[in-house]
Amino acid sequence: MPSPKNPTLAEFYVYRLEVSGIPFYVGLGRSSRASDRLRYVRSLMAKADRGEPVKWSISCAVVAGLLQSGCDVTVVYPSTNLTRSAADAAERTEIARLVATGTTLANIHHNSSRPRSARDVIRAVLTELKMVGTAPAAARL
Repeated sequence: MPSPKNPTLAEFYVYRLEVSGIPFYVGLGRSSRASDRLRYVRSLMAKADRGEPVKWSISCAVVAGLLQSGCDVTVVYPSTNLTRSAADAAERTEIARLVATGTTLANIHHNSSRPRSARDVIRAVLTELKMVGTAPAAARL
């Protein structure tokens, strides 16, 4: 994320990546960071398909795995128009809230239940989708 010219401006937000309402990642951003995540992951997938080396972060690997399983990944904005410090606090609060409800998140930072791998997060999301009956036909555990 590019550095802001003024971190005291209320131009930040907290976002969640979700599949059918099931969150799996919480982040903070400004400008088009959240909306560009899917485009970025798709570009990494295309690079990997061409046989080029890709260094996958857990969150990007989770998005790629869910997309490959036929899931529709969406972005939700629970908090907007925040200063950088308020967005940091809101991100931590949202992660803690979701972890307390048993949600498996791909987040490494601020996550007291860090995932061991992207596969663990993908499996948790697909299992939840099957439980609510919204798993895509291509989804396999």
